[in-house]
Amino acid sequence: MKEDDSIRAIGMHSDGRLLVKPASKASVASLGAPSCYGLETDLNWSGEYEVVWESKSQGTPIKVMTFPADFEIVQQNDSPIIMQQFSLGDTDIFTYVPRYTDCHGLETYLFGVNKGKAFSISFEMKPEQIWKNISQLPHRPFKVANGELILTGGYGAGQDFIDVYHFHYDPKKRSMILQSTDQVKPNDFVYGQ
Repeated sequence: MKEDDSIRAIGMHSDGRLLVKPASKASVASLGAPSCYGLETDLNWSGEYEVVWESKSQGTPIKVMTFPADFEIVQQNDSPIIMQQFSLGDTDIFTYVPRYTDCHGLETYLFGVNKGKAFSISFEMKPEQIWKNISQLPHRPFKVANGELILTGGYGAGQDFIDVYHFHYDPKKRSMILQSTDQVKPNDFVYGQ
């Protein structure tokens, strides 16, 4: 294990860039053994990480969020990930997935940029149930269609169905609001679509 203060992910925007980087100390080591979290040669980062916004118009980086204490990043090499981007309404949304594979579900975070400001986007499953991130099924990328984010939830042993969530973005709440949930049998999925 060695110390590593490198940037782990970048979201490029015309107004600036979002960066996932260590808040203080962070380290990296190889996974060492193959598992559903990756290959033995994959790299595993741990430590205190945060997302910052470097605006082109303002000099000082602004902290957008701090990740949980048990946060881990697993990637196949040490190049920073380029965050996936899409837009809903006037908000440009960036997706950050810290691990490229998983046994059950990929931890997924969303960040928005609107009018030169960056912020984290929550998931409102019910008015009293708001999540900072969501798990999505590995090898099943989310889709954006008809103004909706369609995301396939994670899957664990004993589950009869996999939830497919339909979210509508609320710019005032800065939240993905759950509109409906489809339940699909695991064998009914065509992977890679």
